[in-house]
Amino acid sequence: MNAKTISILVLVAALAGAGGWFAARHPSPVAAAAADTSSTARKIKFYQSPMHPWIKSDKPGKCTICGMTLVPVYEDEEGVATSADLITLSPGAATALDVQTAKVVRAPLVRTLRVTGVIDDDETRHRYLSSYTDARIEKLLVNTTGVEVTAGQTLAVLYSPELLTARQEFHALATTTPNSPLVSAAREKLRRLGLLDAQIAALAAPGDVSRDTEILAPKTGTVVERSPTAYEGGYVKAGEMLFAVGDFKVMWFIFDAYEADFPALKAATRVEVTVPSLPGETFTAPIAFIDPNLNATTRTAKVRVLLDNADRHLRHRQTAYARVVSQSPEALLVPRSAVLFTRNTPVVYVDHGGHAYETRPVRLGRAGDDAYEVLGGLEAADTVVIQGALLIDGQAQIAHAGQDAAPAHDMADMPK
Repeated sequence: MNAKTISILVLVAALAGAGGWFAARHPSPVAAAAADTSSTARKIKFYQSPMHPWIKSDKPGKCTICGMTLVPVYEDEEGVATSADLITLSPGAATALDVQTAKVVRAPLVRTLRVTGVIDDDETRHRYLSSYTDARIEKLLVNTTGVEVTAGQTLAVLYSPELLTARQEFHALATTTPNSPLVSAAREKLRRLGLLDAQIAALAAPGDVSRDTEILAPKTGTVVERSPTAYEGGYVKAGEMLFAVGDFKVMWFIFDAYEADFPALKAATRVEVTVPSLPGETFTAPIAFIDPNLNATTRTAKVRVLLDNADRHLRHRQTAYARVVSQSPEALLVPRSAVLFTRNTPVVYVDHGGHAYETRPVRLGRAGDDAYEVLGGLEAADTVVIQGALLIDGQAQIAHAGQDAAPAHDMADMPK
């Protein structure tokens, strides 16, 4: 290469270097505009985990706990709150958990109790027939229980010397001196010895007085009990029970109520009763009586319902089942599915929007079928999680455990 060529190459290189220096010191209008746009762009303060907000970094990356991509937070933004009571899900996580919410409302609290009890006869319609004097049973016309009897029907025939004497005395007075005051005294004596008015009236008629005395049914009903020693030819003592007659036209349904059920049970509350022997048939009646005394052993109280049994479909002492539906006055209610009992106090998750959920302790009152009465912790129109709350709670406890273990956990401080 000759000297002329070398001189030309050196000159070109010098010119190129000078041009580059000039271009660097004097940028083109297009480059200047690009530089101005870059200087006005939003600046990123840091990157933050949307699931675990305390995880931050000065550069893009993944959350060290859940592996989610860190989200940039710009200078004019606050980022995700790091409250210990707040958990934020990404849209994808909220969709995967199928989170559903509902409003806290004011409405009547409905509670349904399902109980088992017994059909019994009405004690107010129950009548014992006893012997008022020592006597011998001459005839026993009803010798089994369950027999239907009518008022005035003869149940047994007794021989009693005392009864015979009293009947003869009244007959003599009533037929010879009917206006004597002694007749009234004799009549009252027969009543005290158990005779019915119809039997006494028959003794006032002329004729002979029979040796034996009939025991008549005082009312129409069913023989529910008979003395085990009452047989023909046997003797009974004064005061000994011969028969017990119950009126099955009205029956009692009796069941035991536990203390926790008392708020749902009020007089006149409607009860729907069913029995296995009558599938598909329901007897509906109000509560007539709630025993104020609790059983010392079972800690329950007897509840009584009066059922119409004119057709005699209900059987004495058969098992029955009932459904008691009570409705209390309007109260603040939260769905039962929203309440979690995983901690020392019940909690719900309140939806703050943007897939952010706050842990809220609540104070509960009565329990209904689908809701709890809220005594504190929530207001009407609050939105609570009713599906997915348990999964959110698990994620929150994991997240808070990590937050407690490393409150200042910053990815920027981690080894590169």
